[in-house]
Amino acid sequence: MKKRSCVILAGAEAARRVREEGLRQEQISTLVGASGGPKWLVISQLDRVLMGDFFRDRQQPIATVGSSIGSFRNMCYAMERPLEALEALEHGYINQAYDSGKPTPAEITTAAERILQGVLGDEGAAQVAANRTWQSHFVTVRGRGPLASERRAVLAPALLASALANAFSRLSLSAFWDRVVFHAGDTPAVQFDSLRTVNITLSPDNVRSSVLASGSIPLVMAGVQNPRGAPLGNYRDGGITDYHFDLRFRHPDGLALYPHFFPYMVPGWFDKSLSWRWVRGGALQNTLLLAPSPGFVASLPYGKIPDRNDFYQFTTAERLKYWNAVVDASRRVAEDFYEMWQRGTIVDHIIEVGHDDVLHKLERVSAA
Repeated sequence: MKKRSCVILAGAEAARRVREEGLRQEQISTLVGASGGPKWLVISQLDRVLMGDFFRDRQQPIATVGSSIGSFRNMCYAMERPLEALEALEHGYINQAYDSGKPTPAEITTAAERILQGVLGDEGAAQVAANRTWQSHFVTVRGRGPLASERRAVLAPALLASALANAFSRLSLSAFWDRVVFHAGDTPAVQFDSLRTVNITLSPDNVRSSVLASGSIPLVMAGVQNPRGAPLGNYRDGGITDYHFDLRFRHPDGLALYPHFFPYMVPGWFDKSLSWRWVRGGALQNTLLLAPSPGFVASLPYGKIPDRNDFYQFTTAERLKYWNAVVDASRRVAEDFYEMWQRGTIVDHIIEVGHDDVLHKLERVSAA
C-alpha cells in the first residue's frame, strides 16, 4: 500500500457522512486554523489546493476561526484573490530577516506589520470585513492587570503566574485574559462557551490590528493597543487561550475542516507540556482533520517541521534554504489530499477516532 503523506482523522459523525456521501465542499461549514508560526509552511500547498480547487466558487457561507498564523491564513481565504494573498503571505513570512541574531520585539512587530501590508495592500481589510461567504473569526486575548504591560520585568512573572494557574485549571485563564474574537457580520457564527469571551465586529479599521494582535506572542512581539471598536487594552496572541483549539465551540451546522500541522491538538499555549489535557477524539465528532503524516515529516530536512527556533539555530541563508525546501516538499501533502478527494477514496484512508482516543497516541497515525 502507498505510504500517504497526508493523514485524515475524523470523528464519528464526520466519518459517517464521508462514508455515505463522499467528501464535498457543501458539507463543510467551518474552517479551523491553528497557532504555530512557521509550522504552517508544511501545509501552505494544502491551503492552495483548498482555496483553488476544493472550495472553488464557494457560494454558501462558511465560518473560519483561527488564532495567530491561523488568523493570517484565514484572512487570505476572505480576500478577493486568495491565492495571490497566500503567495504574498508565504513570501513575506519566509523572507523576513533581521540584522541582529536576537531581534527585539519592536523589530519583529515591524516585520509582521510589513508582512500584513504586503498581503492586505490598500483594499484587503475592507474585503475581509465585508466578505459574507468567508466569515472570518480572529481570536485574540486581552491581558488583564500586569499582563497588559510591555515591561518585561512586569510581563514575564505575570505570564508565569498565568501558566501555573492554567496547570491547575484551564478555567483559571479568565482571571488573567479575556478571549476577544473579532468576527465578520453582525453576529459571530462561532460561539465559545469556555472562558470569558468578548465578541467584536470586524471593520476595515480593525482587520489589520486584530490579525496582528492574534499573532503577537508576549515577550516576542509588542501587543496591539486599543483595536478600533474593542474595549481599551493591550491585545495579544490568541493562541494563549486557543493554541490548536479544543473544538468544543459552537459553529454552523455541518462539518469542520481542520488543515493542521500535527495529528494532535493542544488546547492552549500553556498546555503544550500537559499531555493529559490534549484533545481527545470525542471533540472531533463533526471534524475532519488533515495533517502531514509522521513519515512525511521524518523525510523533511532535519526531520522536522519549521519552528521559531530556526531564526536562532540557522543563518538566514540556511533558514531560507530549509523553509523553501519544506514548502516544495509540502506539495506531496497537497497532492495526496487532492488525489484521494478526486478519486473518491478518502473514505478508505480515514482514521476514525473514538471518544476517548488521545490523538497523539493513535498507533495508526504513528504508522502512517
